[in-house]
Amino acid sequence: MSQKLLILGASGQTGQHLVKHALENGYQVTALVRDVNKVETVHENLVVEQCDVFSRDQLLPHVQNCDVVMSCLGFALAWSQPVLQYKDIAVNVSECMKECGKRRVIFMHSWFTNPASHTHAGFMIRIFLRMVIGQNLAGMRLSEQYLESTEHLDYTCVLPAGLTNMEVMEREIFWEDDTDYIGDCYNPYHEKRLLSICWV
Repeated sequence: MSQKLLILGASGQTGQHLVKHALENGYQVTALVRDVNKVETVHENLVVEQCDVFSRDQLLPHVQNCDVVMSCLGFALAWSQPVLQYKDIAVNVSECMKECGKRRVIFMHSWFTNPASHTHAGFMIRIFLRMVIGQNLAGMRLSEQYLESTEHLDYTCVLPAGLTNMEVMEREIFWEDDTDYIGDCYNPYHEKRLLSICWV
C-alpha cells in the first residue's frame, strides 16, 4: 500500500509541484489549503481539504490519517521582527504528530537560515539576506531550533538557494555534512529537481 502524504501549503508554487510530483510517484496525497479552488490538479489519489493549519483541532485529524507530513508554507515578508508563523506551525505539527504517534515530517525553508552561513555569500547577497528576507530567515531558524529540541520527530528541513521554473537540471548536487549551504549557491534549482531530493 502506498504511503499517505499530508501536504501543507499545497496551493503555493512549490506546493503544487510537490503535489504533482508525489502523485507521479504513486503516493496518496491530502493537500491542506485555505482555498480549495486554488488547487487545479485532479487525481484519484488526491484529496484537497480546507484547513486552518494553525488550529490543533483542525489539523489533528489529518495528521492521524497520514504517514508523512510535508510543509511548503510560506509567509509574507516582515521588516521589524522574525516571522513567528514558521515556528508556530512547527510547534502545532509537532504536537499533533506526538499525540498521534507519527514521526516523519519535512519542512521547506531556505538557505542561510543560520546566520553563521552568511559568510559564504557574496556582499550583495548578504545585503539581500539582511535587508529583504532577514526576518523570514530568522523565523525559519526559530522553527529549526525548536525542531532540534524535539525527540519524537524524524524531521528534515530542505534549504534551497532558490526555486525557478526552468528545465530540470541534470547536474549532480553535492552536500557537505554539517553545513547550511552547497558550494555553488548562486545557481537555483528547478522545483522538480529539488523535490526529487526529498524522496531520497
